[in-house]
Amino acid sequence: MLYWTGLIVGVGLAILGGWIVMTKQLKFRWYELLIGAVGLISVFAAVQHYFSSIREWEATSAWLGAVVFGLLGLIMLGVVFQLVRRHNRAR
Repeated sequence: MLYWTGLIVGVGLAILGGWIVMTKQLKFRWYELLIGAVGLISVFAAVQHYFSSIREWEATSAWLGAVVFGLLGLIMLGVVFQLVRRHNRAR
C-alpha cells in the first residue's frame, strides 16, 4: 500500500486542482504554478526526510530537516495562495 501513496496523492491533487479551476473560475499564472509545485515538493520532502531519519534513529536530524523543508514549503504555498487570491480578486 505504501507504494500507491504517491499515485493516490497525485490523482487527488489533479482532481482537486481541476475542480477548483472549473468551479471557482480561478486563473493561474505560470510562475504561481511553478512556485506552488516547488512548495508542494518541499513539503513532501519534509515528510519523507522526517520518516526516513526517524527510521535511521536520527531524531535531531529528523526534526531539523522537517522544520527546514516544511517551513520553506509552507512559506512558498502561502505566497502562491496570496498571489492567486490577489490577482483573481482584482478582476
